[in-house]
Amino acid sequence: PRPARITPVANVRSRSPLAVRSFPLARTMGGRGRGHKRKGDNRVLKRDFKKSRDNVWNEKSPKPSADGTYKPLEKKNETFEKYYKAQNIVPDAEWDAFLESLRTPLPTSFRINGSGKFAEDIRDQIENKLFSKVDAASGETSEETVEAPRCVRWYPDRLAWQFNYSRQQLRRLPHLEQIHEFVKRANEYGSITRQEVVSMIPAFFLDIEPSHVVLDMCAAPGSKTFQLLEMLHGSLGDNTSIPKGFVIANDVDMKRCNLLTHQTKRVNSPGLLVTNHEAQNFPVITSPGGRTFPFDAILTDVPCSGDGTMRKAPDIWPRWTVGNGNGLHPLQLKIALRAAQLLKVGGRLVYSTCTFNPIEDEAVVAAMLKDCDGALELLDVSKELPELKRVPGVRHWEVWDKFGKHDTFDGPEEKNKLHATMFPAYADAANLPLERCMRILPHQDDTGGFFVAVFRKVKETPASIEPPKKLKGPIAVQTELSVAKGKVSVSLTLRNAFELRAEREALAANGGAPLEPEKELLLTSVRGQGRRGGADMSSQGGNKGGVRFAGGLDAIMPVSDHKVIDSITETYGIDRERLPLHKNAVTRTADSSRPKRLYMLSDGLREYLAADHREQLKVIAAGVKIFERQEHKDPATGPPPCDYRLTQDGLHMMLPFVTKQIVHPTLEELKLILQRRSMNLAPDPDRPDRAMFIDEKTKAEVAAMRNGSCVFLPRIETDADRAMLQESASTPEEIAIACWKGKNSVNLLVSKVETDHLLEKFGVDVS
Repeated sequence: PRPARITPVANVRSRSPLAVRSFPLARTMGGRGRGHKRKGDNRVLKRDFKKSRDNVWNEKSPKPSADGTYKPLEKKNETFEKYYKAQNIVPDAEWDAFLESLRTPLPTSFRINGSGKFAEDIRDQIENKLFSKVDAASGETSEETVEAPRCVRWYPDRLAWQFNYSRQQLRRLPHLEQIHEFVKRANEYGSITRQEVVSMIPAFFLDIEPSHVVLDMCAAPGSKTFQLLEMLHGSLGDNTSIPKGFVIANDVDMKRCNLLTHQTKRVNSPGLLVTNHEAQNFPVITSPGGRTFPFDAILTDVPCSGDGTMRKAPDIWPRWTVGNGNGLHPLQLKIALRAAQLLKVGGRLVYSTCTFNPIEDEAVVAAMLKDCDGALELLDVSKELPELKRVPGVRHWEVWDKFGKHDTFDGPEEKNKLHATMFPAYADAANLPLERCMRILPHQDDTGGFFVAVFRKVKETPASIEPPKKLKGPIAVQTELSVAKGKVSVSLTLRNAFELRAEREALAANGGAPLEPEKELLLTSVRGQGRRGGADMSSQGGNKGGVRFAGGLDAIMPVSDHKVIDSITETYGIDRERLPLHKNAVTRTADSSRPKRLYMLSDGLREYLAADHREQLKVIAAGVKIFERQEHKDPATGPPPCDYRLTQDGLHMMLPFVTKQIVHPTLEELKLILQRRSMNLAPDPDRPDRAMFIDEKTKAEVAAMRNGSCVFLPRIETDADRAMLQESASTPEEIAIACWKGKNSVNLLVSKVETDHLLEKFGVDVS
């Protein structure tokens, strides 16, 4: 685009510093453009390191000794012990037990996904079929005593479990290997989530309801986000309602965002949005009419030094220094203060870390309370989760660096990466109720280490904590005139030229009258055609697969061709009043008139994205995939076929709203198509081994159904059918599958992993 030019305001000469012209970046960089160096310049710059760095520890491989053996990692660090002994975060009588616990491996833990009867049935099945074998086997042999998996005492309804078996035990004892294999497979299926016990704690203090707007600021790898989504859906009590609220899972690292998307897609929620932003600069979204979206609940599980995870990552022992936590303190405080700004008055904010360090824990909490000037209240949650073992936060702590202890902050300490906010005196910590914070110590309940503080916002935060705004793109001058007591004053403000132009156009379209807050916000335009790039990028040699933002993020677009939605709703019998596909279905491919995939959004999430008219959000994933385009190779005569098939990912969300294209096979037939993956509609002389439908009712339903996508929802008629469902802890809806009816056969449209999961419910051994 051509560089924007600023028009000088009246009585301001063009030589004024405000009358600036903006130029392309390449021109200001001597013609080299972004990311290019001068010829012969081989210097390694900071951006080169950042570009090539992987999000993994890059430790040198340990070298074996002369006899070929490897020296075991020494789990000792004298500085670590001196530092935490001085902090008094562990009772003196428990210090030895604390250190000994840190040197032992962390137990494997998991929680059962979902809530209510479904989750309880899975729990009972696991206890009766798997865990009972451990007790029985231990009683048969006297060689060694093996402790059975135990439930996490404080977790509601015994839906979280942990066990601690060595590799040698897993190899030697088959019943333990079965448990280990079950946990791996069930985690893939989505029945359970492998998650550290302490990581399960923060979500319970947010009091999430279906209408809430929730933000997980540092969400990767996604296990806590999974919990938040379950709470958003679980309190509805049925599977026919879609929550009005939504959860935003944000992370600063693109690779971790992709991991986050993979982890959370198992929830199959239309209320999930994955974004890629620095947490301390997460944007405030305001609609053209001024509607805002403050968050009802925010989780800030900030980056930390991680010494609470030593049991899982023992390589932290030799690398630990006091500087690890000192270096992260400023970032942690910035993220926490940004969360306080984004939170709704009356909302809850949970600040958590996986470190014992008061510099990253109580010092941040104390600075938050001071800087927010009474806007935050630190809550006493000691009566919530009463069986959770914890110790209260401390009001006094010591500040160390590599030179030793510092009692006060008097200026020079800043050279050693110390800041005033680290010291108890900054916020008068001795007079703050910091004992309301909680610290989880590993020896008290055989867990990792953790820290949690819970806040409620009681009034708006002061403007002083607002992060500085950085103007991007072409700059223009906004001129405002005001008259007061016969005097005329002029204010000049630097603004982004595109945003200023859009505001003036919206004002002109409204007849010059100020815009009112919208009653309903609809996605009526393509996100990605504004400041971040547009649909014409592909013609300029850019993205050839679809519309993208700068940075390579796909756009979000409404389905522009109403015939697509009409065909889907008519084919599958979907009532638009109950499920507004015409409003909430979006695509991320370039041709929105013929999209490849359709995603479903909740009402709240659709309005939030529609309000982002400035395109501030960098969206990685949104909603749940419900339809994919699959054209018919041999369309039959009659009404034109629908080119969109139901996906297994979105089937359980869509099933309550689909009234057509449903077949009700027997359980035996459902099991057969899962095993064979295809069933013939008529005998095939060339393939006599091909399976066929047996039941006459099923045959009639399949014959009457039009070709294309369909749902197999089993019918339950006999006591044996009901016993099988009870044995597998399932309902007919939970074992429904997506299929495709062709000219001569019906084929399964379910992944191998999901198929194995369903076959296990029928008692088939798929290991």
